[in-house]
Amino acid sequence: MLKRLARIIVNNRIKIMILFGVILGISILLIPMVKVNYNMSKYLPEDMATKRSMLILEQEFGLNGSAQVMVSDVSIPKAKEIKDKIALVEGVKSVTWLDDIVDIRKPLDILEQEVIEEYYRENTALYQVTFDENDHSLRSGAAIDKIREITDQEIAFRGPTVAAKAMRETTSNEIFLIVVFVVPICLLILILATSSWFEPILFLLVIGVSVVINAGTNVIFGEVSFMTQMSSSVLQLAIAMDYSIFLLHRFAEERAEGAAIEDAMRKALYKSFTSISSSSLTTVAGFVALMFMRYKIGMDMGLVLAKGIFLSLISVLLLLPALAILSDKLIEKTHHRSFLPSFQRFGNAVVKMRYFIVGILLIVIIPAFLGQSSNNFLYGEASVALSEGTQAAEEEARIEAMFGRYNPVLLLVPSGEIARESALVTKLNNLDTVKNVQALVTIADTAIAREMLPQKVVEQFETENYSRMILNMNTEVENDEAFKAVDHIKELTRSYYGEDYIMVGSTVSVRDIKSVVDVDYTRVNLISILAVGFILLLTFRSLLLPVILILVIESSIWINMSIPYFMGSNLIFIGYMIVSAVQLGATIDYAILLTDRYLHNRKKLDKKSAVSKAIADSGGSILTSAGILCTAGFIMGRISTISGISELGILIGRGALLSGLLVFILLPQLLLILDNAIHSTTLKETTIKKLFYKNRQEG
Repeated sequence: MLKRLARIIVNNRIKIMILFGVILGISILLIPMVKVNYNMSKYLPEDMATKRSMLILEQEFGLNGSAQVMVSDVSIPKAKEIKDKIALVEGVKSVTWLDDIVDIRKPLDILEQEVIEEYYRENTALYQVTFDENDHSLRSGAAIDKIREITDQEIAFRGPTVAAKAMRETTSNEIFLIVVFVVPICLLILILATSSWFEPILFLLVIGVSVVINAGTNVIFGEVSFMTQMSSSVLQLAIAMDYSIFLLHRFAEERAEGAAIEDAMRKALYKSFTSISSSSLTTVAGFVALMFMRYKIGMDMGLVLAKGIFLSLISVLLLLPALAILSDKLIEKTHHRSFLPSFQRFGNAVVKMRYFIVGILLIVIIPAFLGQSSNNFLYGEASVALSEGTQAAEEEARIEAMFGRYNPVLLLVPSGEIARESALVTKLNNLDTVKNVQALVTIADTAIAREMLPQKVVEQFETENYSRMILNMNTEVENDEAFKAVDHIKELTRSYYGEDYIMVGSTVSVRDIKSVVDVDYTRVNLISILAVGFILLLTFRSLLLPVILILVIESSIWINMSIPYFMGSNLIFIGYMIVSAVQLGATIDYAILLTDRYLHNRKKLDKKSAVSKAIADSGGSILTSAGILCTAGFIMGRISTISGISELGILIGRGALLSGLLVFILLPQLLLILDNAIHSTTLKETTIKKLFYKNRQEG
């Protein structure tokens, strides 16, 4: 069957190249049509309290974007003039400033200083701007640009609309920058690892085609998250490169044995099909596991990456044979010796130091296992925000230095009871963690009938069902102080309204997200281990080998994830969960390759010689694969100014490095120590044939 398929592929290579050319052209045209989503709340489960609260908020008041604008070196009259100009900007719904709270025509000395300093201090004004559309709207982003043009004074912005705009602009720029750095370095690694100057170009061309097709076919999903958009292409390029290397290495071996070009490619296809498909299946298994997350960012990323690996596999099996046959003479003309050193001495050293290595690794792995689960995890959307050093981060720091932190919480209570609202607002304003409360009862005299107030003002704070209060907390988004503050606010609100209220905000949602993703991690981890284990069981027909291989890669994951704990730094939980699945699925290939070589050598050699030769045989391939993924991850981590993407890249790069290292030094020791047990728990080919024959006889 495989031989026939290989013959069809080789015989129809011209048609295949034309077909790929057409698909590539269509995909390039489709790429601009793929929408990118920057709103992480879209991925929350529908039954989550935060998601239900946001739906009610949207139905009652709409999801308006918001930002704070700070203008320096302005007098009170000048600040009022700027406020009026901001209010006229297209896309701006309202602007709240000091004049909405007090009569600014009076001398400042006779007004309450605490209230004044929330909006104006040291000749600096702070405005609260609400937009017509949501934080992620292009119209809201354009309004920010127009506000910048209003004055020549020094101006700074912060808030969710500002962060969304900055991430949108950053993502498109950084994707190109990451690819520009990754491709040349991958090319250099491939040149060092292969024996032809042209082969690396062929590898990059084929995988590059699959990356573009994957990006274009994302249009079937309607939209993808910015995290998926930024990471999927680089990960696909780095992970799928192995498949091209496997096929062309086999092709070179067949050519070296004297086979004609077409015949050599047919043999290379059917002989390498099992190793390539097994390698891709374990990777896909890790990505498919992400799809079982209730937090739907996993489904988004899992679908795109699994599709990318599948398209890479198809491209390698169909397109690469055609291009390799076409450029065979060029490959031969550009032949050079491999620049990689021999791994024979290294293999011998690993065998000799086996007890020392196992002892050291046990000392490292046990604390790593305990440390990786004890990290200080971050769960909220703010954890994937822009890093320090960007304009948005610097402006936010300037505003915080002048006016303190900005952590808004929206509180909806039943409308129609002014006295109760007023009493609650008074209590909330007295909390140390609440800077101020904006509500209809704070900006309008409670003695004036609501019907007498401007309709535009009333609509911002009140509907037929709810009254809205905007609490500005002076805490960080995600720490114990913030959580206690939210609990206190809930307690106060319950004392007036029972359970008939709704709270929405970043701090409020963090606990909801934590409860979901904690369960998600257990589910994803279990599914990825079982799926990869099942594939290994079919590949090696052994009960023990899947356990050994998964233990080695899981150990590298534990070490990788424990480093933030021992360094005393925070770890984004979504990155921890995604990389755990990706690292297992993508780097288990290193362990498969070395184990396969060991089993092959063990048929003729003693166990020590078999291990040593397995390291020598597979060392170059493992080093190349790990080097490419490690490089891609670290470049993503170094270049991206979005902290979530940067951390994702660093975890992937470090994970590939650690997986490669443990496959080189831990896996050989386990194969040596458990050699007899592996032999006893492996189903031999003769046993399979006997069982098959017996079943046929009984049938």
